[in-house]
Amino acid sequence: MYFSHAFRKTLLATPTSAGGSTLDASTTAATSALTAGELGLYNQSFGVIDYTAVDGGKAPFYLVQGSYYKTAGYSDTIGTHGGYQESVKSKMINPKYITRLFWVAAKAPAQQVVQIPISCGLTCDTTYRLRIDVKGSPALRYLSHNLYRVLDSYTGCCSTTNPGFVKDPVATIVNWKEQLNASPYFNNMVQARAYKFVVATAATAIGVAATTSQVTITVTNTSMLPGQRIIGGGLPANSFITALVSTTGIVVKYPVQAVAPTVNATATYSTFSDLYAANTMGSPTVAYAGQTPYIPGTTILTGATIATTGSGALIYTPAADAATFSYTATQEPFLELTSAYVETKFGNATFTVTDNYDVEPLKIIASVVDDSGNPCLTYCIGTSPNIGIAGIATEVQAATQVQGIGETILRELILTGKYRQEAFGDGVNIDTFRMREIEANPGVLSMMSLANRNALYNKFCILHSVPRFNNPSGVFDNDQYLIEIAVPNTVPLSQFVTGSVSNGVIASSASMGTAFADYIAEAAFTAGGAQFVEVIA
Repeated sequence: MYFSHAFRKTLLATPTSAGGSTLDASTTAATSALTAGELGLYNQSFGVIDYTAVDGGKAPFYLVQGSYYKTAGYSDTIGTHGGYQESVKSKMINPKYITRLFWVAAKAPAQQVVQIPISCGLTCDTTYRLRIDVKGSPALRYLSHNLYRVLDSYTGCCSTTNPGFVKDPVATIVNWKEQLNASPYFNNMVQARAYKFVVATAATAIGVAATTSQVTITVTNTSMLPGQRIIGGGLPANSFITALVSTTGIVVKYPVQAVAPTVNATATYSTFSDLYAANTMGSPTVAYAGQTPYIPGTTILTGATIATTGSGALIYTPAADAATFSYTATQEPFLELTSAYVETKFGNATFTVTDNYDVEPLKIIASVVDDSGNPCLTYCIGTSPNIGIAGIATEVQAATQVQGIGETILRELILTGKYRQEAFGDGVNIDTFRMREIEANPGVLSMMSLANRNALYNKFCILHSVPRFNNPSGVFDNDQYLIEIAVPNTVPLSQFVTGSVSNGVIASSASMGTAFADYIAEAAFTAGGAQFVEVIA
C-alpha cells in the first residue's frame, strides 16, 4: 500500500425483522443460500462456520453477505462476473493481519439551546444592545457568511415622579425575542422565546414513568398551567406542561430523546410563562392572541392558548417602574435561543452523490455591546462580562453532530457497488435516472428513501491487511482493507460482541461468546492480531 488509507467495503446488514434488534446472520447456510442482506462467516473452502459453537482460531476466513439482487423482481441475467445475485465476499481475512476492530455507535443530532437571564432592573432612558452571532456550515451556505444581528431595545423614558426607578427587564427580553423571530432570515436559523418565573413546587412522585418524550409528575402546587415551561429534576431542555391530571398531576412533554431521562420524583420544579408581545413594543404587528405555542424540536402543541391572562402562554404587560427588580438564581426571567433550520433535500428521483447534506450543528454566541461594539461590558445580563462557550449566554443543551446518518451510509454503499462494477446511473440526463431504476442495487434504492437517508446506523468495522509477498519492486508491502458492517441503530453492540466496555474497549480473549463478531475477535486475539474491540460512542 503506497498510502495510509484503506480500501473501503461497506455492507448494509439487516435485523431479522423490520425495526428489530437481532442481527440477520446465518450459521448453517451455504454462501449461495444466504438471503438478501444476511451475513455469514466461511472458512477457506467456503464451508460455513458456526460462530455460535466454535471459537475463532488462527485459520483465515471470509465474511460473506447475501446479495440484495435476490430481492423479488430481479433476475440474474444482467451481470458478467458470476451474476449480480452471487453473494458479496470480502477478501480472505487472516486473523493475524487484523489490526483493528471497532464499533461506531450512531449518535442523534442535538440542537444548541442557550439562555440569557437578566437578574436586575434595567436603567431607564437606556438602549441595551444584544448581539447574536450564529456560526456553522448551514449559515455559511445560506448567506455566504455567518449570521449576526444587533438587537436594540430602548427601556423607555424615566418616571417623572421617581426618576431613579428602574425598568422591568422582562419587557426588554420580550422585545429582543420579537425582533429575532420577526427577522426574515434570522428566524430560519434561530427560534427565540421569552420566559418569566411563575411558581416553584415540590414533586412527591412520578405518576407515569418517563419515556423518551413525556413523563407524568405528581406535585404539591396546583396552580401550574398547560403551556408553562418547566425545569429541574433532570427534565430535558424544552420541557413543557401539556396537560393536568386531576388536581395534583402534570403531564410534561419534551423533544424526543435517544433514551428516557431519569426524572427525580422528589425534586423542586420551577415553571415559567411563555411570553409574547402586545403590539406596543417596537416589533412588527403580530396578532398572537388565540394561537397555540409548540414545543421547539417537536410537532407537539403545548395545549395552552396565548391569552392576556389565565394561560401558560401570555401576552406580556410590563410591570410598573420600581426601586428594584430582584430574582433568585433559579427564578430569573430569561431569553432562550434554540438553533434550528430545515435542510433542503431532493428526493430519490433526482438524487446524486454530490448532493449536499449538512451534519455540522449551528452555534450561537451572544454578547451585550455598547455603541462602539465593545462586548466586555458589566451588566446583570447573562454572565457578562465573563465570556463562555456561548458568549454571555448559558448553554443548557450542547449541540451534537450527528454520527452514522443514512446519507453517509448511502454514499458508501454506492462506492462499494462501483468497485464491484454495479451500475448506478448518476448524471444530468434523464436516461441515467431511468437506467438507475432498472439496474441499481435494490439495497441502494431502498437506502435512497428520505426515511432511510435520515435514519441512524451503527457500524462494526474490521481493518485488516493483505500482504504482497511477491512485489516486483522488492519492497514488502500490504494492501489495507476496511470492512464496514452498517446496521440500523436498533441493532446493538451485543449482537456483534459479547463483553462489557471498560475505558472505551472490550478486551478480547480466546473464548468470548456466541455473538457474530466474537469469532472474529477471538481469531484476532489467538493469532496475535487486534487484542480488543474499540467502542466509539
